[in-house]
Amino acid sequence: MNRIRPLWQKYGGWILLSLPVAVIVLCVAVSAAQPAPRTIAEPPAETEITFDMDRNRAYTAADGIIVIGDMVTPAAAKTKAAPLVAATETASEAASAPALNSVKAGGAYTLPEDTLMVDGSIGLLSIPKLNLAVSVFETDDEMEVMSHGLAHFKTTSAWSGNIGLCGHNVNFDLTDGYLKNLHTLKTGDSISYKTALGSRTYTVETVTEIAETDWSYLGRTEDDRVTLITCISGKPTMRLVVQAKS
Repeated sequence: MNRIRPLWQKYGGWILLSLPVAVIVLCVAVSAAQPAPRTIAEPPAETEITFDMDRNRAYTAADGIIVIGDMVTPAAAKTKAAPLVAATETASEAASAPALNSVKAGGAYTLPEDTLMVDGSIGLLSIPKLNLAVSVFETDDEMEVMSHGLAHFKTTSAWSGNIGLCGHNVNFDLTDGYLKNLHTLKTGDSISYKTALGSRTYTVETVTEIAETDWSYLGRTEDDRVTLITCISGKPTMRLVVQAKS
């Protein structure tokens, strides 16, 4: 006690009093330096969570880091993207052929095999005004066959009734397509079509532009007609249709 009294009198007791305070401050600092708990927990409310998709983690203010296995984003959990093309339909068919249920039922109809010619085509189309004579083919890939002829729309007749045909105005290699000058036809111009069942001449009655999704001109009919469809340069969502009747 006699030794402590001089120290207390000399330093005013500050050193001794500061020791317990330093101990308390050190304890608080060590406690604050501890990391937030890492737990497997139920996801909190959607408004309280922040996702880190790259690290597969979710950060919240209350629970620190929550590790979530097989995390699925809300959008992916609710819906799945629809396929661009149906599983039974090729991309080219989707681009150039109407769905079976989009054309009118009934009317005259001839199967393509009944019009098959010796060269493998199902017909020969001639347009005198365009100095054009081109073979027509029945195929599962309209886009491919249009580089060397015209393609027949499968939903239409191959002879009796409405014959639906399509062709390029410009080929993929930028050369002229068979129907490049189809737009120059006028009402009254003639079109001829020949198959194994015979030959027929048609007179143009319609030359017009339609939407790429408009298949109304390909409906089956009782009268004999031929319908030609091609693209329009500079108008990717439009098509040119020429229809001629016998």
